[in-house]
Amino acid sequence: MMHKYFARRPWNVFAELVSHYTSPDDIILDPFCGGGVTAVEALKLRRKVVSVDLNPLATYVTTMEVTPADLDVLQQSLVRLGQKVKNTIMSFYVTKCTECKAKAFADWIEWDEASKRIARLKFDCPVCGYSEEKPPHQEDLDLASGFEERLADYAAKQKLWYPTTKIPPGDKTSSLLADGINYFHELFTKRNLLALALIRSEIEKVDNKTARTFLNFALSSSLKWSSRQSHMRGQIVEGWAMHAYWIYPKSLEINVWNTFERRFQAVFRGKRYGNQHIGKCSLVQSFKEVQKTPLSCLILTTDSARLPLPDSSIDAVITDPPYGGNVNYAELSDYWVVWNSRGKTTPKDEEAIINKTRSKTLKDYQNALYNVFRECHRVLKPGHAFVSTFNSKDLRVVASFVIAASQAGFALHPDGLLYQKPIRAYTTTFHAMQIGAFVGDYIFTFLKEDAIDVDASAAAQELAKCKSYLVGLIEKGVKTTTTEPELRERAYRVLIPFISRYARAAPSSCSEAVDFFETEMNLYDNHFREIREKMITKRRTYYRETNRRHPDQSTLDKVVPIAKKRSRH
Repeated sequence: MMHKYFARRPWNVFAELVSHYTSPDDIILDPFCGGGVTAVEALKLRRKVVSVDLNPLATYVTTMEVTPADLDVLQQSLVRLGQKVKNTIMSFYVTKCTECKAKAFADWIEWDEASKRIARLKFDCPVCGYSEEKPPHQEDLDLASGFEERLADYAAKQKLWYPTTKIPPGDKTSSLLADGINYFHELFTKRNLLALALIRSEIEKVDNKTARTFLNFALSSSLKWSSRQSHMRGQIVEGWAMHAYWIYPKSLEINVWNTFERRFQAVFRGKRYGNQHIGKCSLVQSFKEVQKTPLSCLILTTDSARLPLPDSSIDAVITDPPYGGNVNYAELSDYWVVWNSRGKTTPKDEEAIINKTRSKTLKDYQNALYNVFRECHRVLKPGHAFVSTFNSKDLRVVASFVIAASQAGFALHPDGLLYQKPIRAYTTTFHAMQIGAFVGDYIFTFLKEDAIDVDASAAAQELAKCKSYLVGLIEKGVKTTTTEPELRERAYRVLIPFISRYARAAPSSCSEAVDFFETEMNLYDNHFREIREKMITKRRTYYRETNRRHPDQSTLDKVVPIAKKRSRH
């Protein structure tokens, strides 16, 4: 992965969706492009794509993922940049080798946040090749203590820039503000802040636009591992890994130049892969250019509720929208955006999200989705598919998504609700380990069809049958070791078609069905909690042992079958 983005979806699932619902040269729209998986897989399969997102980090990452690159230019640019700043930055992390006593360099330094003292560090010796952890010596402490003054000195003499933007109030920033961290630059040690600012300053002097662009991308990618949010996860050095801002009691200060080189190589590998599997795609500036240009991509940083696209011009919509308040993308993206836009933050007013700080409710979230889906319905060709993955353990959030799509004019395909089990890597993330995690994805297939008249009076009778079925399903489930996600999966197969069918004709019945189910499930919270805790312990043990035996093993699960592709007329 070239760059961090939150809640990325499995590429193989989206490759299958693209292949199934479209043909080469078709135009695909992704109104919530996020980390760019739809764009990349569409271009690999020789489709055209329009990728849209309100979040500038999303469109930045997507743009960089699909932009062709001259690999020789990239490699040479790293060498030249290293000649300018590597020695200076590496001197910030100098220490003594415990084996040969020569000058070595710390790869990471662990800090005790309570005492603001170094607890230990891990070094690599370029002379004897020795590498180990050690407690700090006095010279290590002295070196660290001097960077307050050095940062001010460098900034004044070389006119270095780094973001001093104030952290906006938010659901995910409140913990930082409560701890007295009020500005984004306070998330970094002075040493790492200086190193990042020096690299950035030198990159801005690079004449070659391609080289400068991708060096900046590698620097942006480095930010995940450059702040005080980095930490040790067992024996693994981990960058910022949560869907929240959080500084651990023992934080890591990771060598910025080493990180930058590693992230540059990740970008280089990504571009080599892109050159091989995508080739030279054209990044165009208008939809007319998309229509006439083979293998083209239009990327727009705008609200998808107002798309500059003609009616009935898109062959398929394939997307992955926000899941309620599961990930507050805009608040979290600010961490990168302030570096990439000289201190500006991410637009948040139109974001489709649930956020208490910004008074964005479930109803606001549903309305925002409806506005986007209504535009998707307008630009999609009649009879064609709107396909979306979705993941939430809260039926109220899932129902809001289904109601928004249905009220926007889409009809759920008869086989349009499928559950995709997670790939192995997704089951070991921080979120997946939490109690109540719903780590798979639902794949919804809606169609743009003429509205079908629904008898609203039938909703009450069908609702009664639905309630009776749900009570029996829940009672049967709690008598066994059925987990909450498993039970929800079975219940959703009945509830979601009901909600989609009556979203326009009897919305109150939809709300009643959702509230009834969630109330019934809440009665058994303790039962499900006990099962989850046992499952989580078992899962942790299994993957710890598996990783110990097969550290390089990767798992890519088979994609579930998808609703049958409809013939073109």
